[in-house]
Amino acid sequence: MTRLSGRGRRRRLAVAGLALVAFALLAAAVETSRPTRTQAAPAKSAVEAPARRGDVPAKRAVVASNPAASRKAPPPKATLSAATTTRKQMPDPVRISIPTIGVNARVIRLGLNPDRTIEVPTNLADTGWFEPGPEPGEQGSAVIVGHLESLAGPGVFARLRELRVGQTITIRLQDGSAFRYVADSMIRVPKSRFPTDRVYAQTKEPTLRLITCAGEMNSATGYHPDNYIVFASLAR
Repeated sequence: MTRLSGRGRRRRLAVAGLALVAFALLAAAVETSRPTRTQAAPAKSAVEAPARRGDVPAKRAVVASNPAASRKAPPPKATLSAATTTRKQMPDPVRISIPTIGVNARVIRLGLNPDRTIEVPTNLADTGWFEPGPEPGEQGSAVIVGHLESLAGPGVFARLRELRVGQTITIRLQDGSAFRYVADSMIRVPKSRFPTDRVYAQTKEPTLRLITCAGEMNSATGYHPDNYIVFASLAR
């Protein structure tokens, strides 16, 4: 693939920047039950592919919106907090395996940029765990994102839509332990109607969300109009 000219690169970054303007100020911290961390849900939309492999602007994509922005905090007795519930702190996830769709990939940490947009993997082959939220295996909704494709080729979640209900997802943690999840449901939604409350729900049991892009890619910008989301629960 030929390298983008300086002018071409600036044009693509400008387009990506415009897509993020509406989301930049929407990500605020929301309470989770972990005693040492608050979960900051980013603004609406999802993971956008890079212009080419290994070259992704840090602010290129956003995963979801802030669930605290549109609803009141629950009463104290309904709040799953450190004052009422003790959670076990889990090690960071380091690898994800989904044999049925050929995924065996590294998991890296993702946080928020200074403008409150979410960071994204800089390599198409990596997935990213939203570090302000729960770790896999911990109570709550752990979120892992990955690229669908880019102008350079397929991403780690290129076949995510082939995953079926009942099939398994294994997350390996830093200490060598592993948690196995079972896919419960999948949805495709426009990025403008991202289901924030459902994705970032403070579930009583450990749950997992896998998020990528969906829809036809704009060949000029690499932008996809939709998100594809897998909801999974801990295998019993």
